[in-house]
Amino acid sequence: MIRRRVKKIVRLIGPYPYNPYLIFLFFFSLYFFRFIRIVGYLSPGEERWRAGALVILVSTVPALVFCGGAILLTRFRFWSNENTFFYILEVAFFQSLNLIYLPIINNFLKAQTGYADRTLITLSSNIFIASLVLVLIALALMHQAERRIIERLANATQLVNRLKTDRQQLVEADEKKREQTSRFLHDRVQSELMVIGIELKSISGKGSAEVNDVIEKAISRLETTRANDLRNLVEVLSPNFEVGGLSGALSILFEQFQSSMEISADIDTLSESLEQETLLGVFRIIEQSLLNSLVHGPANRVQVSVKSNSAGTTELIISDDGPGVAHDKASSGVGTAVINSWVGILNGKKAINTSPDHGYLLMVVFPV
Repeated sequence: MIRRRVKKIVRLIGPYPYNPYLIFLFFFSLYFFRFIRIVGYLSPGEERWRAGALVILVSTVPALVFCGGAILLTRFRFWSNENTFFYILEVAFFQSLNLIYLPIINNFLKAQTGYADRTLITLSSNIFIASLVLVLIALALMHQAERRIIERLANATQLVNRLKTDRQQLVEADEKKREQTSRFLHDRVQSELMVIGIELKSISGKGSAEVNDVIEKAISRLETTRANDLRNLVEVLSPNFEVGGLSGALSILFEQFQSSMEISADIDTLSESLEQETLLGVFRIIEQSLLNSLVHGPANRVQVSVKSNSAGTTELIISDDGPGVAHDKASSGVGTAVINSWVGILNGKKAINTSPDHGYLLMVVFPV
C-alpha cells in the first residue's frame, strides 16, 4: 500500500514532456510580474517607458534560454526521458540558472533605474530546494492543464469528424432515395403512362364524338405529363450535368417554381466546368434555398449567382425579396440541414444576411 502511494506521488512529480511555448510564457510572466513594480516607483514619462522596456528585456532573455533548453533536451538528450531522477536533475539545473540569474537582473536594473529589489533572497540550499519543488509543481500543473486542453480538442475533433460523417451519410441517403425515385418514375411510371396512352388510342374513334373528345384530351394530357412534367421531375431528382450543364439543370429546376415566383440566374463559364459532385452540391443548395424562399417567404423574386475565379474559389449567392426574419430567429429544418451538409462536403463557408422586411440572402464560398 505504501509503495503504491509512493509510486503515485512519483508519477505526479514527473517526468512530463516539455512544452517550449508554455515554458516561455511561464518564465516570462514570472520575471515580468516580479520586476514590473519598478515602474511604479519612477516618475511618469520617458523614465517609466524606459524601465518598462528594460523589464520586458530582462524577462524575455531567461524565458528564451529556458525555452531553448527545453527544445534542446527534447531533441538531443541521450538519457531516458521517462526517468524521474533525470527529470528532476534537468529541472534542478535550469532552476539553478534561474537563481543565479535573479541577482544579475537585480543589479542590472539597479544600475539602470536606481531601484533595487529588496525582496530578493540570497541563495541557500533550503531556498534552492523550495524553489525546485515549486517549479516541479508548476510544470506538473501546466502539463495537467495542457493535457486537459488536448483531450478537449481531441474530443472536439472527434465530434466534428462525426458531424462530417453524419452529414455525408445524410447526403448519400438523400441522393440514393432521389436516385431510386427517379429510376422508378422513369422506368415504371413512364412506361405505365405510355401503356395507358396506347390503350386509350386503341379505343379512340370507336365511341361518340363527345367520348372521343374526352379520350383525345386524356391522351394529350398523358403525353404532356409523360414527356414534360415527368421528365423534368426525373431531371430534378437526378440532374444530368453532362447534357445541359449546370445552367440547363437549373432551368428545369426553375420551371417547377415559375408559377409561384420569378427566378433569374447568372452562371459564369468557369462554374460550368466544375466537377460533377461540386455541381450537384451547388444544385442541391440552390434547390433547398428555393424551397425555403417559397415556403418560409413567400418570395416573389429570387436571384441566383454562381461565380468562379482563377484563384480556385467559387461564390454562390441566393437572394430573395421575402419578408425576412431577425437573424437569430432564422429557422432551421431539414432543408437547412441538407444545405449545411453540402457546405461541409464542399469544404465551404456559409453566411446568411437577413432582417425583417429586407429579404433573405445566402452566400456560400468554397474552394474548387
